[in-house]
Amino acid sequence: MRDNTGINLPPKELSVLRLLLESAGTVISKDELLSSVWPETDAAEESLTRCIYALRKFLKDGKGYIATIYGQGYRFTCPVVTLEVPGPERFDVPTLAVLPFRGVEESEALDLQDAMIRHLTTAYGEILRVIPSGLMAHGSPMDVRQMIGHLAADYYVSGRCIRQAEQRCWSVELIRASDHALIRGQTLDARDPGKALQELTCLIVQRLPGLRPVSNACSSYPAAVAYLNGLCSVREHTAHSLRNALVQFRHCLQLADNYTLAWCGLVDAWLGLAMLDPGQHEHAVAQAHSATSRALALDPGNPQVLARLALLTSLRGCEDAANVLFRRCLLSADQAEVHYFHAWHHWFWRRNEQAVQSLERCLNDDPECMRAKIFQARISLGINALSAARKVGQTSQVNGKLLTFEHHRCRV
Repeated sequence: MRDNTGINLPPKELSVLRLLLESAGTVISKDELLSSVWPETDAAEESLTRCIYALRKFLKDGKGYIATIYGQGYRFTCPVVTLEVPGPERFDVPTLAVLPFRGVEESEALDLQDAMIRHLTTAYGEILRVIPSGLMAHGSPMDVRQMIGHLAADYYVSGRCIRQAEQRCWSVELIRASDHALIRGQTLDARDPGKALQELTCLIVQRLPGLRPVSNACSSYPAAVAYLNGLCSVREHTAHSLRNALVQFRHCLQLADNYTLAWCGLVDAWLGLAMLDPGQHEHAVAQAHSATSRALALDPGNPQVLARLALLTSLRGCEDAANVLFRRCLLSADQAEVHYFHAWHHWFWRRNEQAVQSLERCLNDDPECMRAKIFQARISLGINALSAARKVGQTSQVNGKLLTFEHHRCRV
């Protein structure tokens, strides 16, 4: 697809393009291209040169996509993402249950259980199914063996909190559910809960074969604070708060430049500014593209990154390619934000009714999503985004209280 139109590439050009994409980021030699595309023939370099020339014409960007590395070969210069086509059959992944910890009051044990489940779900994505805490709540008492059998978990984490003077530790056990055999027991220093959760992630990845975290974790507490402040500013969604979000996410990335979610936050801040301020739409979208490329380089299959890539692909005029990405994202990513981006995609292609439906789905999942409310007002009132923001600010009701949009603040 190019500019939302299907094109047909001749077989040789298509073969050369496939090889360039498969080796994206690295140089592929002329000899390798010639031997792969013209096997058992005495093809001259002129044939390859003609193919490269034809591909550059098809890509409509001169030498921007395919670079000539003189004396070596060619290199495809843009980020390339390999997508799996969703099918009815999915590969089996292990299932993990996190039981409430012993040694603390029930409310604290449940809070700790929720924190562990959220952390492990973020770390492992779809390669480890972490059972939600809600499925472990039962009206009648149930022992561990019954609960694990009921949940059909492959493994479970059990533990207790230990308090000695001012020191606080977690005694953690990773257990195989089939025979309730202990795989690994370890004591974690819980004075820094974030660090203890990282150690728990490492314990699981070392003991369960085939697992690896899907994205790099935030490497320091100050970076995590900057990231969370950035999230709060994005949720507030004023021009001022979005500019503040840019500062917060950049600070986070100065401390942890391999943190994929911070790059996603940067994308959201730029996209918000593109929506609210038409005067800097082109610059903001270009900056969002740049941040998305960095996120793709860190974690090419991350559903949150792909959701943003889908919208940016749509804004570049490639509707069908964006539809393919959105179909995948709607299966696997956070639904509220995907529905928001999907609404923008529909609105961009002048499908207002479908955009409104996507925004309603977004607000069903996240009733306090300010950017969705602004977008909804913009579509229904037919006004620009800044006016919609002011309109929402004048009328938004949260917990029965009237909010003034410009002065509402979220703090970490």
